[in-house]
Amino acid sequence: MPKKSKLSDIPANARFEYRVWGKHAQARKILRPLASDKTEEYVEDCYLLVDDPTWNAKVRDNGLKVKQLIDEDLGFERWVARREPAPEATSPFDDLFDELDLDQLRASKPKEVAAAIDELDPELGIRPVFVIKHRVHYRVGGLRAEVTDIEVAPSGEVLQTLAIEGDDLDEMVALRKKLGLRKEPNTPVHQAIDAEIDT
Repeated sequence: MPKKSKLSDIPANARFEYRVWGKHAQARKILRPLASDKTEEYVEDCYLLVDDPTWNAKVRDNGLKVKQLIDEDLGFERWVARREPAPEATSPFDDLFDELDLDQLRASKPKEVAAAIDELDPELGIRPVFVIKHRVHYRVGGLRAEVTDIEVAPSGEVLQTLAIEGDDLDEMVALRKKLGLRKEPNTPVHQAIDAEIDT
């Protein structure tokens, strides 16, 4: 777990995240009428799992998104996201964008991206896991919430998750309490997927 960050050190795009796993039917029921906006989508992601859980990387739409855990407060994790690895990113993410040749693959068909991922050098220490997400987004005040079903390939196992995220910690605390989730553990997607494929 990273050391607690000073406010002056926190990037402007850092967001608190809180994610629980399972159906949580009561929380979903409470969430729906609170929302001022709702959108639904299906997305395909490839998570690039590494041994260090403070890094969360995935390929989506032929682009690389890397998130770094920088802080934790009151059970909420604060992550900063970059569409390409930052110069200070640790191996293997410092070379991964070039290794996948994503600049060239941006206009390619998804199958070509999948083939490039499958051909990654095992010595990079990256375990690619493809998933399909059916996700419903909600807007609750200044926060974003989501309920998502994640199908993990190749097992076909479907994981259910509910999450809230935003930059206002007080709002996050209040919504978590309202949803009745205060005592639930906070586990990010890449760690839940890693645990699933290891079972």
